[in-house]
Amino acid sequence: MLRALRNALSALMKPVTVKYPAGKPEEKYSQIPEGLRGRPEFDEDKCIGCAACTVQCSSGADTYSDTEDSRILEIKLTKCIFCGRCEEICPEEAIRLTSEFELASSSKNSLIVKIELPLAKCRNCGSPITTDKQLARIRERLLMELSANAKKIAEEDIPKYLYLCRNCRRKLSYKLNIHTRKLYLISKYPASKS
Repeated sequence: MLRALRNALSALMKPVTVKYPAGKPEEKYSQIPEGLRGRPEFDEDKCIGCAACTVQCSSGADTYSDTEDSRILEIKLTKCIFCGRCEEICPEEAIRLTSEFELASSSKNSLIVKIELPLAKCRNCGSPITTDKQLARIRERLLMELSANAKKIAEEDIPKYLYLCRNCRRKLSYKLNIHTRKLYLISKYPASKS
């Protein structure tokens, strides 16, 4: 019993545990492994607001909401399991998991990573469609994949329908001459020469 008391008293005189995180103040963070998945962050220049990250988030930490004028993407760090799926799935490489792992906070607002992007409105009815950045990226990708003849037709049609919601696009497709089957009909039944 005397030996146990002596050991207990000697333990009070010197620290038994290693200081967090590396052991020595001058070597702080020296033990962060390569590829550590820590706090996620959005790249405001690259993010188009497509919300692909929210669809693939298994923990429900990644969410989006549309207000009257903007789309808000949020990652709640209190729910995030740092799996990296949002980083993998992002088509624009706009989400990156940093090596920041010390996330303790007394404020819930500091545990939310957020980005807000302006929404484009339908030119016919005024309802929100998607973000301006996403519409610009859609246009760019469409034109990139088309042949020269199809690109010419698409450059005429894209300004007519890109800023219309799907309901207005369907209602106005005949009037605006943007129906997708028009090329087939034109090639199959050319206009008769009178």
